[in-house]
Amino acid sequence: MKDHKRMYGVYLRVGMFSSMVIFIMLFTFVPYEAPQPYELKRDIATIIDIIDTEIDIIDEPPPEERPRVAIEASKEVIDEAVVTIVETFFKEDPFKITPVGPEIEVVPYYRLEVKPKPIFTAKPVYPEICRQAGIEGATVVKMLIDIDGSVIDVIILKTSGNQLLDQSAIAAARKSTFTPAKQRDKLVRVWVARPVRFQLK
Repeated sequence: MKDHKRMYGVYLRVGMFSSMVIFIMLFTFVPYEAPQPYELKRDIATIIDIIDTEIDIIDEPPPEERPRVAIEASKEVIDEAVVTIVETFFKEDPFKITPVGPEIEVVPYYRLEVKPKPIFTAKPVYPEICRQAGIEGATVVKMLIDIDGSVIDVIILKTSGNQLLDQSAIAAARKSTFTPAKQRDKLVRVWVARPVRFQLK
């Protein structure tokens, strides 16, 4: 009968050698499978605008000439120009409190049953300084659409690298309107992303 306590070292070395042989065979004969690219599980609404930089030049009327020498007005003209304003009793309340109602739920875009659709997409104005300097860029804004379809908040997701272009994209996003979003037949708020590209022709 073998003494297993004395054979402990032999068993350990044989076990380690066997494990190494098994791992080498696995790495040698098992085929390598390339990992699959990650797929986005939700949709993000995007609207791409290409800005037209053609600007219509409007001729301004020439400035009116002012008399170089001051002319004294007659007393009759001064008397006719005096108008008495009736005192009013209107008093504005500087501490006006806006009524607070129930908080409206903000639902993620991918969970909506009825997604918002653009009704009016405001066209951003290409800043004249950027146009003359040949500056281009792309800004991604994130708009919070209210239950009436108006945009109540705008934040920058990706900056164009130019503050004037970002401000123009935000101003245009605030003027845009959408159809209301619904979840379980209830009007809700939702964030929608919109890329705006500033490109010179």
